[in-house]
Amino acid sequence: MEIFMKKSTLGLIETYGFIGAVEALDVALKTANVQLVSCEFVKGGIVTIVISGDVASVKAAVGASAIAVDRLGVLRNTHVIARAYDEVWDILLGKKNPDKENKEVKSETKYKFYISREELEKFKVTKLRTIARELKNISLTKKQIKFSKKEDLIEAILLANKRR
Repeated sequence: MEIFMKKSTLGLIETYGFIGAVEALDVALKTANVQLVSCEFVKGGIVTIVISGDVASVKAAVGASAIAVDRLGVLRNTHVIARAYDEVWDILLGKKNPDKENKEVKSETKYKFYISREELEKFKVTKLRTIARELKNISLTKKQIKFSKKEDLIEAILLANKRR
């Protein structure tokens, strides 16, 4: 997926049903020098084809696809994003923002537990309260978590992690 240039243009063609999406992609690829980025299956039978290339190619491909799919009667929408930002590409390619991921506190079922005191001391009290609320076996009540000081929260979190 890294073959796509970060500054290239994105074209989106949204159809009702898979047949319309296949037709849209076929016409787009035959019309201009574009590449398939992804095919997204949305609820309710809506399918979105995402293509990329230079601005003129994508506009031509999306325009031709729109005409072809509209003839089938299943065109929902089209859109062209010229020179999309890196963040847009990250969303489309399924990348996560590493800075944001390190700052977020993850829930108990999916994410790591903070075991070391040093790691917990880096967080603000509000973040420690969030962590404490997510732990099922913590010794504090919700009201105690709300009014606890930083050191008390760290102790309770460490104790809860040991019980686990």
